[in-house]
Amino acid sequence: MKNLRYFLILILAVVAFSCEEDFMTPPVKSPVEGTAPVWVNQPSSDLDTVLFKRDEKETLFSLSWSAPVYADNIGVRYFLQLDSKGNNFADPIEFDRISATELDVTIGDLNNALMKRYNPAEKVEIEMRIRAASNEDLANLYTEAFSFKVTPYLDVPVPSELFMMGTATEVGFSSADALAALKDGDVFYKYLKLTTDGAFRFTDKQTDDGFAYNYGKFATVSSNIAAAGDEDGNFKFTGETGWYEVKADFTNSELTIAPFQVGSTTYTFDPTEVYLVGDYNGSVPAWSPDNSPALTKKSEGVYTIETEIKDGAMLKFVGQPSWGDLDWGNLGADGATGNLGPKGKNGNITFDGGSKSYIVTLNLNTGSYTIKEAKSYLYIVGAATSVGWNIDEALEMNIIAPGIWTKTLELKAREPFKFFPEKGSWANGMGVDAFDNFIGCSDSGSDGNLQNDGATDGTYLVIVNTNSKTITVTDAPKILGGSMIAGWEPSLAINMQMVENGVFDTYQYITADGGGFKFVNTTDGWAGDLGASKVTTGMLEQDDEQNLEVAADGFYRVRVNMNDFTYQVDETAWGIVGSANPGGWDNDSNMSFTEAKGEYIWSTDITLTDGQIKFRANGSWDINLGDTDANGSLEYGGTDIGVTAGNYHIELILNSVTGFTYTITAN
Repeated sequence: MKNLRYFLILILAVVAFSCEEDFMTPPVKSPVEGTAPVWVNQPSSDLDTVLFKRDEKETLFSLSWSAPVYADNIGVRYFLQLDSKGNNFADPIEFDRISATELDVTIGDLNNALMKRYNPAEKVEIEMRIRAASNEDLANLYTEAFSFKVTPYLDVPVPSELFMMGTATEVGFSSADALAALKDGDVFYKYLKLTTDGAFRFTDKQTDDGFAYNYGKFATVSSNIAAAGDEDGNFKFTGETGWYEVKADFTNSELTIAPFQVGSTTYTFDPTEVYLVGDYNGSVPAWSPDNSPALTKKSEGVYTIETEIKDGAMLKFVGQPSWGDLDWGNLGADGATGNLGPKGKNGNITFDGGSKSYIVTLNLNTGSYTIKEAKSYLYIVGAATSVGWNIDEALEMNIIAPGIWTKTLELKAREPFKFFPEKGSWANGMGVDAFDNFIGCSDSGSDGNLQNDGATDGTYLVIVNTNSKTITVTDAPKILGGSMIAGWEPSLAINMQMVENGVFDTYQYITADGGGFKFVNTTDGWAGDLGASKVTTGMLEQDDEQNLEVAADGFYRVRVNMNDFTYQVDETAWGIVGSANPGGWDNDSNMSFTEAKGEYIWSTDITLTDGQIKFRANGSWDINLGDTDANGSLEYGGTDIGVTAGNYHIELILNSVTGFTYTITAN
């Protein structure tokens, strides 16, 4: 009975398995077909386009198509395919799948797809279609293919600025000295000397963290450019050493280097002669190459000239005393960028020179030019100075005009000093032998040095005039003249008060008659005296000067700035302002003055409240005095003066010999 039970179980299992076999779905022999999608919107058949990096986010074309018809349309996905025309999509490139029946194709997306197979900057004809796919039981369905022509780009960022450097150039691989190119749209130009077999690259900034445009960043290069094969992936220039046009074309991803020619003339970096032409000063005929001065050749490819340049000047360089083929100016257009361009590629160099003297330098090696003021340097050093005889720390003098320098500095008494034209070099020193005239505290010292013969250590004004071979050392300039109390007697000249380094003030009652006034640096005589420039208003002159004058009698502040040889003469009327003043901070209480030469005191009787006061001139804050140290001495812009309520007699004493002071006395 037990065995019969096992036998029946076995029979039932066989029957059940047989039934399952009878009801299994037969295998699919081929996917079920449907109706293919159809284009609703597609590009025109004659599309022939060039793609540009700058447009990568723009839509090239918008596609749309009808949905395929399957027995079950659930889960249909679409893929945009592209392949070379005529390849019948044997090996298509597919975009990422989408579920919608429309797609905007951007320039960047299409370029990324094309760059998986095709070369940049080379036109290719491709076909596109949509592949519709569902589950594995349903066949892939396709739209008809459409074709078009397209030129992809190399995906390299287009810089806003471009600089060139390398051993092929004069600056080497120094980012800070990299040579700027001219930007014209997405194309950059540079004209310069290139050395054969030198390496080079480009960067978008003159710092070490700039983006490197090296070999491989352009789709095509000219035949004289190769890979340098170094670790930085630089270019190598294989052409002959010469002067070239470098053209970095980011529109077409093309880098070319070619000699520059005008007519039958090939430009070189080392022409025999160069002339400066234009309209830049009154002594050179305007735009007359045959009457223009030649530059001096300083070294191979480098030429200089010193000349006066006026405001509104325009100039160029030519390689012959005529309007010939060799012609250099500001690269691209009129301006003063310092970038040099040859004929047909340049404009005039424009410059506001203020009729000063300049060194103009043409550097064909770097394709650049500079215009720098012709400034001669002079330095002071010695035991009398704060730096001692340390020539590396020598103190620079202020140049005033050709051959004239000044400086206000601390000098030790009866100690030596000397002048040198170059910091850090003992060559060409100027001591006693360089001067014939010694003014003020200047004197000859030992070993051919100069000496400060002043009685005490302190602040001194030093003036060097190599034109007249005069050296001046004085504690302060002094004022004198027939229009003021001192008259024209140097021994009565009045010391001016130093209010900041190199700046000296005096307050004087000056009349319109009397012949005006001047400045001297010693009370011993007129040597080295200073007056007003006959040419430039507000400038002092030590040679061929004239007297200063005022238009009307009045109390004036006279200021001289010995750092730049300028002067100011301002009439003043003084008053009191402040929280303690009846008029507050806005309405001055005017002070009175005895109008006479030699008078310096302004005074008033006034009732004040508890608070602060200050003195100011002409109801304005341009000239105001306060007491920073609360010691009775006044300073420009000084601290408010504290007072208590009461009636006072107040005096403002503007004596430049004793200093600017005040008194407040209770009535």
